[in-house]
Amino acid sequence: MKVNWKIAADELPILFIRQAARPGLRVNHYRVAPGDLVEQSSSAHELTVTLGGCLTTRKQTAVGGAQIKRGRAGNLCVTPAGERVAAFWNEEVECLLIDVKPELLVQTALENDLPPRVELRETYETSDSLIQNLAFALLGESNPREAFGRLYADALAQALIFHLLKSYNADGVLVSKTSSVGLSGYRLRRVKEYVYEHLEEEITLAELAAVAGLSQFYFARAFRRSTGLTPQQFVMKSRLDRAKKLLADSDLPLVEVGIRAGFKSQSHFTTHFRRLTTHTPKTFRESKFGKRAIGFEQFE
Repeated sequence: MKVNWKIAADELPILFIRQAARPGLRVNHYRVAPGDLVEQSSSAHELTVTLGGCLTTRKQTAVGGAQIKRGRAGNLCVTPAGERVAAFWNEEVECLLIDVKPELLVQTALENDLPPRVELRETYETSDSLIQNLAFALLGESNPREAFGRLYADALAQALIFHLLKSYNADGVLVSKTSSVGLSGYRLRRVKEYVYEHLEEEITLAELAAVAGLSQFYFARAFRRSTGLTPQQFVMKSRLDRAKKLLADSDLPLVEVGIRAGFKSQSHFTTHFRRLTTHTPKTFRESKFGKRAIGFEQFE
């Protein structure tokens, strides 16, 4: 039976199927009766892990010949998006088919400051237990709609994408443009400017990572390498610096100073100010520290 899988999937001799999906990624676990598929291409990268039986693929070469590869139990086949491939099997076959949208690889590379040009290497007759285990873990996540289940599934999907970028990139190992030195200068400036402009508001890690154009995980590590502070510590330091300046340079009420520095309440302001400076806002304003900040050393 010759069927176009993409157009008439319901006509395939499917004996068993289960699926799992995350944004940009889908895992299918099939068991199918003997059959074949006409030559076709996909807009997604396709990873096929043969679990049982023998799956044979056929691809036309540039000189008009045919390249035939056989995937036996445990074998992985990586077919880059756009490649035209036919397949046939003369016995019952069980396999994992993982579809990965190219834009997900590009997005992940960009978020982690890696070169955005990502092409997967066509791979046949190899084995990769990590891909197989991650796929089954995604299939086994029973409640991806619940908060924890969704986070767990997203982490599994991200691990799979990073593994593809590391091990199957056609251009070899991708090297971070920032390596271990932290954020680039322009990213760090953008983040600092955002903090200074929004100090009166709540500032989250997600917002700062978005400003930098990086994932939260990578941004937090790179920011600390660049500044010696976590993003949250930098925000608090910036709030205190503004509060000190307002205390020294203005006669604003303490409540107003706290608000302009982004503290939620007067008690919140006083608690953090005392913990980090050993002074209350009031005693700081009255002390020699406050006088020095506005150039009143002559009054000591």
